[in-house]
Amino acid sequence: MTSRDLLNDLVAIRYPAPYFSEDDQTPPAERAAASADTSKARSAFILKLGAAAAEQGPDHDPLLAALEDLVTIKKAADEQIRLLLAYGRVYVTPRPHTLETLGRAAGLTPSGVSRAFGAKEILAVGDLTGRRPAAAEIKDHDPDLFSGDDSRGRCTWGGSKNNPCTDEPKYAVTDKSGTKWACCDSHLPGYLRSRPRT
Repeated sequence: MTSRDLLNDLVAIRYPAPYFSEDDQTPPAERAAASADTSKARSAFILKLGAAAAEQGPDHDPLLAALEDLVTIKKAADEQIRLLLAYGRVYVTPRPHTLETLGRAAGLTPSGVSRAFGAKEILAVGDLTGRRPAAAEIKDHDPDLFSGDDSRGRCTWGGSKNNPCTDEPKYAVTDKSGTKWACCDSHLPGYLRSRPRT
């Protein structure tokens, strides 16, 4: 198989041409837009493979490169799914999504949803959004309570990934999922406001 044939096959598999049956009612403008999007994606894919071939020389295998690219995309999508599950289960208020509804949307069983994320994902969502889940308990700060380095040395209950709180932690806040956060004096009111009313 020639290199050109291989590239054409990879493009056809990776970015299939839009198909419209004879009785399809899609407006012509939408059909043209779908075809244009596919052509643009195919061109970018060919350029990417060409750049990799130029960089790696004769050892470059475009099939393996295409597979590696998809694996990278899949890993990123899986990570985002875990973060969205954590958000839907822990951060959505006043009524979080159930394991069943999240499972249906993600193609997982309820137990699969509960195993899909943990404290790492819950903390990451807090960093990305600047939000904090409802708090349930507060204790004096003790570095040994935390597995992550961030909460050992600074407040993680306040701030975000782009604007972290650097104040000394004084308290250990546990949210309703059981995830622990470090909290400083200035962010303690935020913790108190987030506590469920009883």
